[in-house]
Amino acid sequence: MQAQGLGSAVRGVARSPLLDVVLALLLTANVGFDALNTSDWPEPRWASAALGMTSAAFLAVRRGCPLVSFTGVLGPLAVAYVVLGHYETGSSLLVALVAAYSAGAYGRNLPFALALLAGFAATTGLGQPAREAVPDLLWTLAALSLPLAVGLTARRLRGRVRSAEHRADLLKREQQALAEAVADEERRRIARELHDVISHGLGVVVLHAGAAEQVLDSDPGKAREALGLIRATGQEAIAELGTLVGLMRDESRPERHPQPTLGDIGRLVATTGSAGLAVRLRTEGRERDLPASVELNAYRVVQEGLTNALKHAGRAEVRVVLRYRDDAVEVEIADDGTGRSPGPGAHRGLIGLRERVAVFGGRFEAGPDPRGGWKVSASFPTPS
Repeated sequence: MQAQGLGSAVRGVARSPLLDVVLALLLTANVGFDALNTSDWPEPRWASAALGMTSAAFLAVRRGCPLVSFTGVLGPLAVAYVVLGHYETGSSLLVALVAAYSAGAYGRNLPFALALLAGFAATTGLGQPAREAVPDLLWTLAALSLPLAVGLTARRLRGRVRSAEHRADLLKREQQALAEAVADEERRRIARELHDVISHGLGVVVLHAGAAEQVLDSDPGKAREALGLIRATGQEAIAELGTLVGLMRDESRPERHPQPTLGDIGRLVATTGSAGLAVRLRTEGRERDLPASVELNAYRVVQEGLTNALKHAGRAEVRVVLRYRDDAVEVEIADDGTGRSPGPGAHRGLIGLRERVAVFGGRFEAGPDPRGGWKVSASFPTPS
């Protein structure tokens, strides 16, 4: 973390415009000292110093206005060639090299930069014999073209880095959005499981408790039987909740209770029937092994349908049909009760069932049965 913070601080300083001002001041001082104290610059010295320092000063805007800086650097140096005469100095060359690099790295008008470079190179041969002018012109072109090319390459590399960073940022956002979507779906799945387990278990427990209370004094044996069923139902619900919590924690425990399957519907029907609801189970078609996720969700549909019937159908008979087709498995829970809607408390459960079935691309229906009562049906496509 400290290394990352130090790297960010260094990059921040390197990108600061103040750094260009400091560089311009240093090179301006170097050119002025060189022009006033060496014989590399043409006479008069004060004029060479003024032109050279003006040229170096334009480096202060080399990144903010790179082509203005390039023009400002080469212009005074070209005037010195034309007005004062030919010269060859390391200090002026350094200024021109920095300006050429900056034009390539930060400029956006390459033809203008090339034309400016060619014009400046042409001034270096003025007033000289052809045998000296041509080599000077070619040397100047080569010397300034190299940093210009390096600057262009650096700009392309920066562009690729920015593009890669942008793509990485987009990918990170997409991954984050995907992770959030997966987490949301997992929360919904857990909520559905919790609703189904708790709703059915508590519904059966409440009915058995009411039955036990009614016969507690007149028939203690039946009361004890009802209490035993309450205990068994509670233990089953606790086992299912333990399995669900274990899956949430990703625990690998050999004692984990297996998830319900279609083979457990018979036991579910028996438990519900013991609560006082008349339930008949019919299986149609040839039974076969199905994906565990299909079996679990089909079981949950039957469980929620029976829970709704317990709560809202009254003294009714419930038909549970498990139908195996070649390309699907269907479950149907229908009662011959009042035919009214299960009521506000069941809407969340029905919505959860609809979501369960939709995950598999199946069909879900819940509503009044034309024959009377209420019917819930679901179809899960399965491999043939």
